[in-house]
Amino acid sequence: MGKREREAAGKRPASLAGKINRIIAVILAIGLGATAFVFAWSLVEARRETTRRSLEDQADFLYAAIENFMLPGEAPIAVAFFEDVRLLSPDYRVELYRADGRSAFSDGTTIDAVNARLGRVRFAPRDGMPDVVVPPDQARFAAATAVPPSDVFFTEVTGGRSFYRIYRPLVNLPKCTGCHGADHTIRGVIDLRADVTELALLQSLTVAGTGGGFVLLVLLLALLIGRFMRTVVVRPVREIGALCRQVTDGRFDGQVVPRSSDEIGALAATVNGMVKGLRERAQLAKYVSSGTIDSLGADGERAERDERTLLFTDVRGFTAYTERTEPERVVEVLNRLLERQSAIVHAHGGDVDKFVGDEVVAVFSGEDAARRALEAAAEIRREVEDGRGNGAYDGLRVGAGLATGKVIHGMIGSERRADFTVIGDAVNVASRLCALAKGGEVIACRATRDAARSLPFKGPFRTRLKGKEDWQIVYYLDYGTEAPR
Repeated sequence: MGKREREAAGKRPASLAGKINRIIAVILAIGLGATAFVFAWSLVEARRETTRRSLEDQADFLYAAIENFMLPGEAPIAVAFFEDVRLLSPDYRVELYRADGRSAFSDGTTIDAVNARLGRVRFAPRDGMPDVVVPPDQARFAAATAVPPSDVFFTEVTGGRSFYRIYRPLVNLPKCTGCHGADHTIRGVIDLRADVTELALLQSLTVAGTGGGFVLLVLLLALLIGRFMRTVVVRPVREIGALCRQVTDGRFDGQVVPRSSDEIGALAATVNGMVKGLRERAQLAKYVSSGTIDSLGADGERAERDERTLLFTDVRGFTAYTERTEPERVVEVLNRLLERQSAIVHAHGGDVDKFVGDEVVAVFSGEDAARRALEAAAEIRREVEDGRGNGAYDGLRVGAGLATGKVIHGMIGSERRADFTVIGDAVNVASRLCALAKGGEVIACRATRDAARSLPFKGPFRTRLKGKEDWQIVYYLDYGTEAPR
């Protein structure tokens, strides 16, 4: 046995219930998993979009406030405003950058440029300028100051906290060119940052809760559907399989109780009908020959001619025995005697064609049929003779006759009652030889003896048979040396 064969032999076949549970789990995981993913993704995106719109609205407010502060030249008010926003809400931070990336109001560059452009000292220089702050994300800042101007929204994680940020460009409007000049489009950039750590945590919890709920739902549905499938499909199929195994073992007394009227219930009813038919066939085999039963599945109407060996056995002195013995005992002994003869015939490859009272008619066909028929007759004789000593057959004895020849075999009888049997001269000869044989004797015709010369015989002898004009040559099986078993 190769490696693959050993591995295949060591693997247990997957049960139907296991396959159904796996299929259900896969289907639920794909279907509900996709639904849960879409739900969680939609929820996260909705919150993200809501936060973005909120930041954009705040940027709009700040944009309008800065314009109002800057038009009259009240830059210190704008700086104080940004500081107030930081103090009011630690989760928010507002910065204002120049177009070159440096923080606004960090030196007197802008004031000097405005005064020079106006030709007079409109804005006085201030002391105590704040430190220069540079935007942390230069690439996104460059996108916000590009032309045409556009808002840049992004997410960043710093120091273990999550932030949503938006860069809103300050456009150099016509009303601003008087102070700032008309040689540039973007005057600066508003940087609005919101701490969304708690929101991100809430989103994670939402996703985790959705995932956990999804897993529990899949398990629950798989359990419920699996239980339903086991009740409706798996259990009835197992019961049908158990009944089929009983039939395989030769037991036909089982039955499946249909649990529904669907296809599974119809299958159970069909199997019950099949088992009933097999049970009836097994019962029928007790009363008819196996040749008759086999012919039911073939063309039993068609008669054929072939060579067969016929074995007739008959109980000697049976009529007198029945007169002096109780009927119950007669039936018991006769059934035991016929049962043993039937078993011996089948053991030697023969078929019991019929029982006629205390007579057995057996047919042997195929290769070495004559020898097997003679061996069966010899074993029947030994069985009965041995039974005389132990009282198994109440001292009864059996005589046997055998003949070999061409016979016709087929369905013989009427449309209402027929039997698959054999007719022909060999049948008549075997019957006459059986009538001629005394208790313990086995008589065979010449054709039977010629087909089994290796067995010991006595003869030839001449005898007259009823229905035959010529003398018939017959042989007696010699028990001086027992015929081989």
